[in-house]
Amino acid sequence: MRLGRAARNWGQLGLQLGLLVAGLALLQVTAERTNRRFDLTSSRTLSVAPITRKVLAEATDPLRITVFFRRGTREQYADLATRLRAADPRVDVALYDLDRFPGRARALGVTEYGRAAIEYAGRRTIVPALPEDELAGGILRALRGRPRRVVFSTGHGERAPGGDAESYARLASALEAENYVPEGASLLDGSLPAGTDLLVIAGPRHDFLVPELDAVARHLHAGGGVLMLLEPGPLPNLSRFLAGFGIALRDDFIVDRERRVVDTDGLAAVVEFFKRGNPVSDPPSNPLASGVILPSARTVDVAGPVPGVEADSIARTAATAWAIADVARARRGDEPSEAEHDVHGPASVAVMAEIGGRDGDGPRRGRLVVVGDADFASDAYLDLLGNRDLVLNAVAWAGGEEAMTGHREASVPDVARPLSPLVLTESQAHRVFLASVVVEPAVVLFSGVLFVALRRRRG
Repeated sequence: MRLGRAARNWGQLGLQLGLLVAGLALLQVTAERTNRRFDLTSSRTLSVAPITRKVLAEATDPLRITVFFRRGTREQYADLATRLRAADPRVDVALYDLDRFPGRARALGVTEYGRAAIEYAGRRTIVPALPEDELAGGILRALRGRPRRVVFSTGHGERAPGGDAESYARLASALEAENYVPEGASLLDGSLPAGTDLLVIAGPRHDFLVPELDAVARHLHAGGGVLMLLEPGPLPNLSRFLAGFGIALRDDFIVDRERRVVDTDGLAAVVEFFKRGNPVSDPPSNPLASGVILPSARTVDVAGPVPGVEADSIARTAATAWAIADVARARRGDEPSEAEHDVHGPASVAVMAEIGGRDGDGPRRGRLVVVGDADFASDAYLDLLGNRDLVLNAVAWAGGEEAMTGHREASVPDVARPLSPLVLTESQAHRVFLASVVVEPAVVLFSGVLFVALRRRRG
């Protein structure tokens, strides 16, 4: 009887060990035959960026990336290679020490450390391997076969793609990294340079002439893209031009003193409300969740339906904002008042529109994005909150490169800026103050008093 029970126990133990070994063997075979990568880090540092993933998805032929690194830096590029292979098995990534393989580098046109030679369908492009967004732009250039042409209008006091902190030097660099070639051009001759993919009108201080706006209209009706970043101030011709597309450009100045950024005058609009499901402020891969800062904003809204135009407001301020009718009053810091024709918020600050016949029924529809501020994309403000994503998403959508819409890694440049990279509204600052200066010390004090009282009661 005892032998029978012992035999059964040993038999059950052997069966359990056999099942365990069989399960481990099955798990090993499954792991060898199935490649699954799970990124559980909060910042998704073990995965490629959503933009890179979308760009890779457009490749239909094998894609080869050859990276030449400096001795001692292989690991950072090896991690990138692992992430790219995990994102798309068709990507072939090779890593070479430039000092050991100079002939191979010269054959591919590489002469610097940290450069990647991207080869696709008989085309080759050389770009920095890091950061990842520059590599994604290089992959897109190899897929397209050419860079896209972005023209900044000149002659009306617009922001230039280079210069001081009010310029767009950093934006121009970001555009170059994402397969765009920015350049300046005047519209006075009534035409845009041939091959223009996107026209950017950035903060004009003087109005446009009618022939110039006719050239813009022809560009839109031909399926081109236009991005307008417009500061407060009278622009009657431009306002009438936008009204023809059902877009109202109001001559006002938006202030929000209840949700203002700490230690500022309340003239910067904090925008946190975005329309769902649009590719500019709410792309499917990474919606713009951090809000944006518009330092000097005006109202841009949809005026009404226009045949052949689909326009939507995509960004609004909070209800605490005011649109002050007189720009001079706003800059002086006067209190908003309905008696002065000021309008209580929320106020629309960005509109996107498609112009012409629907895609598939003829030429590509023209795309227009209008934002009621130009400062937010300047060097001083570009890397605050979601400003960079908003302007680059607008460029990508208006320029016909939806694959480049999404979140980008933030970079904090060493430039003079009026705001800290940590941006808090007044209400957020009050909550931080109460939590750290009032609530936390009060909890510690109460705990101490309670502990002393209990000790005395027991002793």
